[in-house]
Amino acid sequence: MIIRLLAVAALTAVPGVADAAPAPFQDNFDGAVHTELTHGLNDNLKQRQGTGAVTYSLVAGESVHVNDPRQPGVLSLRGTRTAVRLDAPSTGSTLSAKLTPAADGWSSIVLARSANSTGDPSSQDIDLGFRLRPNGSVEISQPGRPVVRSSVRPRATFGVTLRLAGTALDLAVDGEQRKITLGTAVPTGRLWVYLGAGSPAAASLVDDLRIAALDSGDLRKPPGSALRFYGYLGARAQDVRGHSNLTLVEPGAEQRGADGFAVSDAGTAREMRKRFPGKKILFAAPGSAIDDTFAVPSEVDWVGLDDHCGGYDEIEATMVKLEQRAPGKELFLLPEGSPQAPCADRTDDALASRQYLHLALARQHPRFAGFLVTPVAPGFARTADAQERVAALVLGDARLGG
Repeated sequence: MIIRLLAVAALTAVPGVADAAPAPFQDNFDGAVHTELTHGLNDNLKQRQGTGAVTYSLVAGESVHVNDPRQPGVLSLRGTRTAVRLDAPSTGSTLSAKLTPAADGWSSIVLARSANSTGDPSSQDIDLGFRLRPNGSVEISQPGRPVVRSSVRPRATFGVTLRLAGTALDLAVDGEQRKITLGTAVPTGRLWVYLGAGSPAAASLVDDLRIAALDSGDLRKPPGSALRFYGYLGARAQDVRGHSNLTLVEPGAEQRGADGFAVSDAGTAREMRKRFPGKKILFAAPGSAIDDTFAVPSEVDWVGLDDHCGGYDEIEATMVKLEQRAPGKELFLLPEGSPQAPCADRTDDALASRQYLHLALARQHPRFAGFLVTPVAPGFARTADAQERVAALVLGDARLGG
């Protein structure tokens, strides 16, 4: 039981050390579905990054958007001090991005051995801070060292490249070169990357982020994993396209864009198979129904376990029983995305944790091919974020060519 709890906790912790071959990383921030809950931060990762599925975490501020209709195809940061951290550390010496500081603000890139920083360029827990203003002024900061200042020609968007070599920083901005001597050498073997901005009124933008090498080991799909589906029940396909590869509906619901049906009885399964022979059918069963008499209709493609209130041990025991009673069928877990009776008092934090609990369970049982979740309740932003993160782990494979 202790090992299982630690496994669940590890999924919500900051990634730790893992062996991984160096590989390039890029993110063009295109194509994310911008929603009221997650603002697109971790949506459509596999496509917009080209390879891999590396997530981001908000570490300071409250307003971070990707592919916002007001600023499409970019990461936009709003607020007097806002920052995100890439959830895999850089293991190389070169980083580049296009930065558009707000007219009355600044943009920043921070590198730190600490994964728990707020990403502030003036913080004492960083190794290097880079701050750029729209007038071209540049500030390089290190803990306990005077700020090094330089400048480049003012422009709307700055193509910035940072190259580190011990105490030397080679800075290139759209062809303008600056060689800066640092007060302390920056160890490039393992640095967390923070993207930040500050403005009292407007958004600063980031685009075309590139990192020479990234250790994505903790975000990789485990070797031999059977997980390959992350689906939604009752969602519009266009609303979840960036973090889902399966959309099912209940019989009688609008079918546009749906891949098939979720049913709860054998009669409906037979009817749907007869009427829609090309559609997939998932038989959803409550945990209480999966016993020694449980039978799976032959017409269905998949069987899903729906246990809203069970704990880890209870759900796992039911999973084992389902494996016995559904030979030859691929199996799904159905974690809830909104409070459900008889445990309808669950908070946003509790439901977010349920997403990771189900992921830990599925990883222990190769017969389970994926998840079918429900759309998130209004205001449950942590749950929506957890769903996107689990989807990234299931649908992507953050090997980044390594």
